Amino acid sequence: MIWRGVPLDIAMSEASLPRTKRLLPALALPEVDAVRTGLIIASVFFFAFAMVGVTDPDYWWHLRTGQLIVDNRAIPSSDPFSFTLEGKHWVAHEWLSEVFIYGTQSLGGYGLLVVLFATAALGTLVLAYHTSLALGASRKAALGFFIWAGLMTVPYWTVRPQVFTWLLFAAFIAVCLQHHSGGKNRLWLLPPLMVVWTNLHLGHVFGLAVVGIYASSLVFERVVWKEQRSFKPVLITLGACIAATLLTPSPIELLLYPLEYMKPGNTNLAMIKEWQSPDFHSALFAPLALAMLSLVAMGVFGKRRDIFLPLLVLLFGLLTLQSVRNQPLFAVVFMLAGSTRVSELWGWASPVNHGPVSRGHTAINLALVSLLAATVVWILASSPNLQLHASARLEGGVGYPRDGAHFVRDNYPAARVFNHYNWGGYLINELYPMKVFIDGRSDFYGDKLMTDFRDVQRLEPGWEDVVARHDIEVFLIEDDTPLSARLDSEPDKWRRVFSGPVEAVFVRSDITKQ
Repeated sequence: MIWRGVPLDIAMSEASLPRTKRLLPALALPEVDAVRTGLIIASVFFFAFAMVGVTDPDYWWHLRTGQLIVDNRAIPSSDPFSFTLEGKHWVAHEWLSEVFIYGTQSLGGYGLLVVLFATAALGTLVLAYHTSLALGASRKAALGFFIWAGLMTVPYWTVRPQVFTWLLFAAFIAVCLQHHSGGKNRLWLLPPLMVVWTNLHLGHVFGLAVVGIYASSLVFERVVWKEQRSFKPVLITLGACIAATLLTPSPIELLLYPLEYMKPGNTNLAMIKEWQSPDFHSALFAPLALAMLSLVAMGVFGKRRDIFLPLLVLLFGLLTLQSVRNQPLFAVVFMLAGSTRVSELWGWASPVNHGPVSRGHTAINLALVSLLAATVVWILASSPNLQLHASARLEGGVGYPRDGAHFVRDNYPAARVFNHYNWGGYLINELYPMKVFIDGRSDFYGDKLMTDFRDVQRLEPGWEDVVARHDIEVFLIEDDTPLSARLDSEPDKWRRVFSGPVEAVFVRSDITKQ
């Protein structure tokens, strides 16, 4: 029966409802897109964390190297910074990153550098997030692993060339996975990207590893699983990527350079913290430990007939256990493998199509995000640790010896100065053309000089012989350490001439102001 164009049974049922219930639909608030809002909120917090991070010790010598390249219009081929290895052949394998750092610093100050490098780091996670969705992961699972990976990587979000490796690494994996799934063939993008990557950072070897593992997995699937996979385009791409690594100022040397890190007894692995294995006693590595345990529990091999992603997980898991600096790379493959595996195992994490987003839906999400952004901006603006300034912050982290450096420059400009390792880069930028004993280029200095530094720093037997051999005239070191206490105890040999917030300056007793 029809009443006013509406079926009578429906009209009667609505009319019979209490007035309050009939009004409820009109008063209902728009539904919040929890995943999208969560993704933006997590991104804002990660980005904000980078805005108040410490200044990386290597930033300073990268900045000075970029200036030398721009001023001289040439890439240095011998060491311009130390008196210990002055004139030794040096491969400036991150020269393009250093030009970028110096150019950006000149244009917009350190604050612009922080924003751009944080954007690249965040872009790595966002790219991996969308790659996860393309693999079939649910939005909920992809968001969870986005946050998880962010917690693993955000402590490393500083101004350093390594960040470019993270982004390009994620791009290489995304292109290979898209090709494997039968999507658009974008393999042609990889060789041009490799040209840029090779000149930005030595981590380009990870890009070669990704393409090499992908080619190997296709061969395996063709031979063992009898999948009709064509691996010829991938092999051609791999060859083109290898050829692309030769388009650098030092092609052969750069191609062989990564082998330096594989030598047995490498001092870097023993002395430099980021080259060491993760210390799972520290809460900093709790997300990494949980990530590895979860992959063991879920299994890296899911229902997909695919060994490419599991091989990446295994390789970069091993590399991360060897060196914590590889943790951001593992975080990328962990996001991809973990989110897709969770979506396979649990129904609640399966992809769901919620249909088009309403205007009210969009409005309330926008309001929430705007409120969050305003709050974060207000907090950052009042933070003493904010890095959005023309110059990098010297406080926090290693604590740089600004006053002590100026004292040495003004009073002993020609002296041979033994300096703290973490301060070498800062002193290069602050005192150039004055030379340093050592800086963050540990691969360049080699085992012998790194051991010399360690022996003096720790007062190992024979440390005074090292000081004599290098004719050290001035010490610029951390105060309140066994070394500074030892020098204080020998006033007939060393005189304390300056004390700063974190530093002490000692001068050999027979040296006068220069």
